[in-house]
Parts: sequence; C-alpha cells; structure tokens
Amino acid sequence: MAQSKPENAVPGNRLALSPEAQNRLSIFGRVAVNADLMQGKPLRFHEGMTLDDAVFITGLPRNEAARRIREMQKQTDPKLYAADYLGEAAGQNYAGQEWQPKPAEAIHLAFWGEDYRAAPNAIFRSALFPALSANEKENRRYLKNEEIFCVAGLKIFFTGEQFDQFDLDVYLEVLNLARRFALGEPVEFSAHSLLKALGLPTGGSNHARLHSVLIRLCAGVIDATDHEARYFGQLLHGGIRDEITRNYKLRLNPEFAVLFSASLWSKIDLGIRRALGKNSTAKSLHAYYSTHINPLPHNIETLANIAGLTNSNKWQIKATVLKAHAAMQEAGFLSGHTVRGDSVQAEINHTPSQNRAIAKKAAKEPKTGSRRRNAPTLAGDLLPRLPSPKDKK
Repeated sequence: MAQSKPENAVPGNRLALSPEAQNRLSIFGRVAVNADLMQGKPLRFHEGMTLDDAVFITGLPRNEAARRIREMQKQTDPKLYAADYLGEAAGQNYAGQEWQPKPAEAIHLAFWGEDYRAAPNAIFRSALFPALSANEKENRRYLKNEEIFCVAGLKIFFTGEQFDQFDLDVYLEVLNLARRFALGEPVEFSAHSLLKALGLPTGGSNHARLHSVLIRLCAGVIDATDHEARYFGQLLHGGIRDEITRNYKLRLNPEFAVLFSASLWSKIDLGIRRALGKNSTAKSLHAYYSTHINPLPHNIETLANIAGLTNSNKWQIKATVLKAHAAMQEAGFLSGHTVRGDSVQAEINHTPSQNRAIAKKAAKEPKTGSRRRNAPTLAGDLLPRLPSPKDKK
C-alpha cells in the first residue's frame, strides 16, 4: 500500500509513516515499524503483530495474510520465518526472494495392534457417544454448542446431531484404517470391507446405514480440551464415494493429532467390545474403564452420565449400570465388581503385558512420588506418545 511503503525511508526517519497510518497499527506494530524505518528497511510483518497489522503492512488480502500467519506459527523459528517470508505485498521478502513454505512433516497414527482400537481419551472419557435407546436414535437431538458430560481435566462442547455407540464403532474402524496414511491424506476403503470389519451383513440397507453414520460424523463439530491440548473441528472432514464401486476416500484433520499427543489417548480390546454385542451402556463403560488400569470406586450416577443415560428413574439407571458391569464381567473384561450403596468398584482383568507394564512402572516410581495416594493409574500412563519438536532438538 502506497502510504505504508514510503520511498524515502532512511535510518532515523521516524516520520516516514504518517501519524494517521501509525494509528492503524497495534502498539507492537508501531514499535516494529519504527524499528524497521530507523534501520532503513522496508516495512515487514513481524511475529507478534496482529492480523490487522499484517493486512496493512503487506497489502495482502485478509484471508491470505491469515493463511501466512498460520503457516508462520507452524515453523520451528516463527520469528525468522516472519521476517523472511511475510514481508511485502508481492509475497517476497526484502531481499527479493520468492516465498516458499516449508514442507509439513507427515504424522501417522500407528500405535496399536490389530486386536485393538484406539481414540483420544476425550472420546472415551465423556458422553460424546452416548448409549442411546432405540427411541432416542429415531429422534436424535440436534445440539448447538452444548457442553457434554466428561470427567475432570476434560471440557467438551458439541454442535450437531447426537452420536451413538454404533457411530463410535464406525469411527474407531476409520481411525484404524487411517494408521496406514499420513493425517491429512485420503483414507481409502470400500464400504464392503468396512461393513465386514464391523461384523455386519453387506446388503444395501447396511450400506445406507454406514453412509448415514459417516455423514453424521462429518457434520458434528467438537470443541474438546484435554488439560492443555485443545482441538476444535470435525471428527471426519468429509470425502468422496464412488457410486459404482462404493469405495470411499475420507480425510482427517492433521490438527486432530493434538489429542493423540503425550498420554491423551487409550486403546480398547476389540474382542471384548464385540462380545458386548448390543449392550450400548456396557460398550460405553468398557471404553471408559479402558482408560484406567486400577479404577477407583465410581458413583453410579457418574457412570450413568458418562454413558449418556437419560432415564430419570434412579433405580432403573442403577439397574442398567449394574447390568452393564455384569456383561463386562461375562465378556472377561472385569474379574469382578463390588457394589456399595450408590457406588461400584470395578476390577479390571489385566493382560500379562499390562501386568508387566504396571510392575515396571511401579519399580521406577519413587516412594514419595507426585501421584496422590490410591489415585487410579490411567492406561495412557503406559502408552507411547507422539514425538514433539522439542524431542528433535
């Protein structure tokens, strides 16, 4: 822009930008602009400037300036990147070199074995996929930025048509397929193969049912915060389907990986989940308990809220939750469960590998560790984490 790029900018010339123009900048923007002018440099975008500053300084359209700022924030050295590549309106730096974005590193979700399925704890430790009754499925509620029940440390808001536990079955299979692809690349599969993986007949009605679930997963928007990690967006970005072969290409947002970082995800035993059949409450609580190794006693009302049960009859709610525990015990996931008043203590049947991991972890922990006494061990404590940029330094 003419007024923001004076021809006679020389060292010490603080008046090269008019007071009216300076007033259009943020405080940081004015400081940075004056510093450039005093050094005889063309006006440039600096890390810390606002989007309005970027539009004014570069002359770029607002959406392009915003895109470049997002690109800058992904760099290992945003300050250097801002000075070198977000300079002038033509997309060149002050040395006249063409701006080139750095290639993004591919992220894969290759963590769990074929006998397991996995998802972020924000999904397993909340009522995002409630155990809806047949009537509730027929009359799904549409939620608008509604807060979803979840355990401490999580906060989730949801906009869209209610999900259910079958939707979670489909979503887990899509995530499992996505392990073969970098996040952001199309996840390719046939409807036939996905229905087979779900243990369903492959007739036309189930093809239609599967497609409706994929549409619902694409349409729902979550705003999930797990401690300091926050993701907002769709679970599935959308895709295409070949109407002749019924092959799909779907995309996951690469930013979604933030919920798979550190110990913010868990895996569940696929054989156990299938053994629970159509008991949606049991499937929901199995997923929840799978984020623990040694869960503490839980209030039955809390477990009902995690499963998304809406029955107002306290005794029917309790009966449903206890029936789900019996089903998990029959399926071999629980070795037992003890009911005391309005609470239940679930005892998980640990696998040999879990026992080895628990013993190894216990041997490493100091006697006066930071974990409070009798606190539950989370399954995520024993899982690997995504490498972070700090690990590479």
